[in-house]
Amino acid sequence: MPRLLSPREMAKQSGWPESRIRRLINSRRLRHVRLDGLLLVPEDAIEEFMAANMVEPEVVRGAA
Repeated sequence: MPRLLSPREMAKQSGWPESRIRRLINSRRLRHVRLDGLLLVPEDAIEEFMAANMVEPEVVRGAA
């Protein structure tokens, strides 16, 4: 089971602004749990979010 971090701890670990993490939580785009009013984010939630939202480049055939 991944370690659970507060949004502030997640911001420090990931380098993302805490406000971005909270915005993703509020929009339910980042996996999280709310326990007794505390927001906790699994340590691997950012990696999951990035993998799910990664846009792969199109391969253009015949381009020179």
